[in-house]
Amino acid sequence: MFTAIVSLSALLVIVILSCFLPKLNPGLLALAAALGIGVYLADFSTNTILAGFPAQLFILLVSMSMVFGIAQKNGTLDVVTHYAINLIRGKALLLPLLVFALSFLLSALGPGNIAAVALLAPMTMNLAKKHGISPLIIAIMLCTGANAGAFSPFSPTGVVALGLLHQIQLDTQLIWIVFGASAVLQSLSALLAYGLFLFRSRKRRYKPKVVTIKAKKPVLKKKQKISLIAIMLLISGVIIAEVPLVIMAVSTAVGMFFLGLAEEEEVIETVPWSTIQMVTGIAVLINLMEKTGGLDLATTFIATVTSPDFINAVLAFVSGAVSAYSSSSGVVLPAFVPLVPGLATKMGISEIIPMVIAVAVGSHMVDVSPLSTLGALSLAAVEDKAQQKRLFNWLLAWGMSMSVVAGIVAFLFLDLWF
Repeated sequence: MFTAIVSLSALLVIVILSCFLPKLNPGLLALAAALGIGVYLADFSTNTILAGFPAQLFILLVSMSMVFGIAQKNGTLDVVTHYAINLIRGKALLLPLLVFALSFLLSALGPGNIAAVALLAPMTMNLAKKHGISPLIIAIMLCTGANAGAFSPFSPTGVVALGLLHQIQLDTQLIWIVFGASAVLQSLSALLAYGLFLFRSRKRRYKPKVVTIKAKKPVLKKKQKISLIAIMLLISGVIIAEVPLVIMAVSTAVGMFFLGLAEEEEVIETVPWSTIQMVTGIAVLINLMEKTGGLDLATTFIATVTSPDFINAVLAFVSGAVSAYSSSSGVVLPAFVPLVPGLATKMGISEIIPMVIAVAVGSHMVDVSPLSTLGALSLAAVEDKAQQKRLFNWLLAWGMSMSVVAGIVAFLFLDLWF
């Protein structure tokens, strides 16, 4: 019991520290805690402890990051983004919807939510300025769209979720249900924001500015065309041929490097090593908690203080509140999803996938906050310093409120539905 309490306490302390010390990698802390507790308290060997390292997840994250790192370094993503942005021209009131759609597609097709926002924020914020539209609605639609697409099995967050589904012994094909449900539920907050935007536009009698964009359209070069074909083959291989994603990801990355589509050294720099360290390190600690009884202790406590009638609302709200100050995919998902099976058993719940969806939605709906990477990227793309300060306050208020909205949405669509 003592070791179980210590392992659970270690995870809680690490999550809290990650909220207030963002420069300290929680994955490294988790790995150190797992080794220390495992060797000196639980009397495990280092081999036993490190057996919890998710090797397949590590390979998948690195290889998928490299595939889209190649496409980023050789300019493929920039060209595709430019063509898509041209659809916005002259359609000011539709700009937020188009930003949401483009952000969703870029995130879901592989680069992931952070890369999608990083690519789009400078251009979309500039378009908002030209059309006289508040950057707030653009930032909300941009970040929400990216998160709505984040659980695609081709994106980094989706890969993490895929590994967690495997860890809790669920069919990995259920990732499509998690992706679809998360996309729909998160889109509700985007629709709410867009509705408020239209209401305010009509109230203020907003008239779209006529904008002429004379930017020269880029042409896809040979390497960029081959990169697009490689990515389409990867997606087709997984969806149509049902080849395991890890095989397609590794073989695609090797093939793209073999064809010289980008320099290996430059691509390696695009791999999110810090996030990978967070995910894998916490996975090792979670595995140790399972062995020592820490997971069982956590699920017993939650089951005692929560009713099955609104468990999904509680999971969405709590994961959202923690995620507002911590990493959504690097800390919150790996910490909360492994609790789901034991919690469901103790509460007599047969359907556990809604609980996974609740954590997914809650942990990511708050990422519009400027304290998160997505919100910060959107904020940094605004040139006007005074406007930047106002935007910080509004994004912070919207992001914090999303933990409550996530709880309400989870209750209405997950607790009442299932």
